[in-house]
Amino acid sequence: MPSGADNGDDVDPETERAIRQAVRAEIRGAVRALSQIGGGLLLGFFALPALAGVLLVLGAPLIVVVILWIGALLALGAYAWELPPFR
Repeated sequence: MPSGADNGDDVDPETERAIRQAVRAEIRGAVRALSQIGGGLLLGFFALPALAGVLLVLGAPLIVVVILWIGALLALGAYAWELPPFR
């Protein structure tokens, strides 16, 4: 059974500070990646249908709108592929 004196509190403050900074940087990176992915999903689910609707109301041919929509979805996918979780 380990003694009470050996509880792991002998880490110097500089090492502890470095560990805390590294953990914070990892958390910030994950939050940034999730916000970028969320922004792309919001754009894909809300902005693209609205833009397609505007183009259709303005008289653009349906095939042009569909091609532009597919191109925009592919561009969003290519952008998302370059985000940190996918690199």
